[in-house]
Amino acid sequence: MPEHSDPLTLLLQILSPVTKLEEQLALFSGLDERGWMGLIEAAQRQQVDALLYLQVKEFLGKTIITSLSIEVLHNAYLSNAGRNALSLHNASQILQALGKAGIDVIGLKGIYLIENLYSDIGERSMSDIDILVRKQDLGKAASILEGLGYEKDTYYDLNDSNLDIKHIPPMTKPGSPPVEVHWTLLEEDEPFSIDAEALWLRSKPTRIAEVEVLGLGVEDLIMHLSMHLTYQHYLRLGLRGLYDIALVIHQHRDEIDWQKLVEIARSWQAEKVVALSMALVSDLLGVDVPQEIQRGLLDEPITPEILAQAREQLLGREAYDTYLTPDLVDLAGTRNIFGRIRLGLQRLFLPRLTLARLYGVPPDSPRIFMCYFQRLKYLVRQYGKTVLKIGTGDASLEPALASGKTSDELHAWMSRRT
Repeated sequence: MPEHSDPLTLLLQILSPVTKLEEQLALFSGLDERGWMGLIEAAQRQQVDALLYLQVKEFLGKTIITSLSIEVLHNAYLSNAGRNALSLHNASQILQALGKAGIDVIGLKGIYLIENLYSDIGERSMSDIDILVRKQDLGKAASILEGLGYEKDTYYDLNDSNLDIKHIPPMTKPGSPPVEVHWTLLEEDEPFSIDAEALWLRSKPTRIAEVEVLGLGVEDLIMHLSMHLTYQHYLRLGLRGLYDIALVIHQHRDEIDWQKLVEIARSWQAEKVVALSMALVSDLLGVDVPQEIQRGLLDEPITPEILAQAREQLLGREAYDTYLTPDLVDLAGTRNIFGRIRLGLQRLFLPRLTLARLYGVPPDSPRIFMCYFQRLKYLVRQYGKTVLKIGTGDASLEPALASGKTSDELHAWMSRRT
């Protein structure tokens, strides 16, 4: 683990699952008021302020922390606890209804982790309810949710190819968190090969919201969290996503079959994603990952440059004045005017099915053509000023462009086969 004493490094040391209580106390005891504020600001940027609260709570009366500082952390914890209690209440209704209909369910991400990994309902934030059902059960599951008052928030048809999505569009109802009903863990048009049926064969019984359901096998859980953080979200979820992986490894270290993990990673063609995730867990949070895992995943070790870039993407979380999507980064890197026009037209003239999901219009409806005008208005309103800055070479974009370019390069590296 890093040995510097800046707030972010201190946060990593405090939250590491391998840090002992007496070591945490020593770290807290060395903080003055300025140090506390720096630590709290770092935790807020990384979306782990509620988690930090529970660590600090252990030492109240044994260390110096201002009432304002503890209140800030406590409020984050209470906010998480309230939202998560509502999510679990709704999840219980959904899972019971699906179970009565004979539909097997695997709990995913937050709804699983809060119940099976974290010790407190307010420890981790969660924004929606993610569940996995078999593809042949999608229609029935959606109907059951509709019977509970949920509605799909846009166009969806089971008979479409749907290769570019992994779940039914979020199903919502007033006063409830959105529900995402998955049939796989990653879009099928991504450069990976996830065998959904194998996930079910390796699943295990568990309980979520007092309902008997299933959870991913521990190796599949590590795979899913790694893909979600490192590839799908371009390492932009911050420390919270990495902490999930670290906690799974730490708590289940005696039952993880590391060779099976390597075999699954190879079958998914996701060796680089997993190798990079494991390197970050070990480097930043000090969780022990067997060295032979990296050798089993990659012919050559991850270079120090790639690891440093990944660390910066994960922990940097800079709030730039202008956010640059991967498409805008590509646009900035294309010097030929015709190349830029081609990129612009590609973002405007999306496939009909994609446009249908964006605007809730069936792809075979004549109204779909009006959606292209809506799309143009949106692109101009949302990105017009940024495109002008790119066209004029505005220097203020340079930091965001550099970060975006690094992010895209890492993403491309993970996509290439070993």
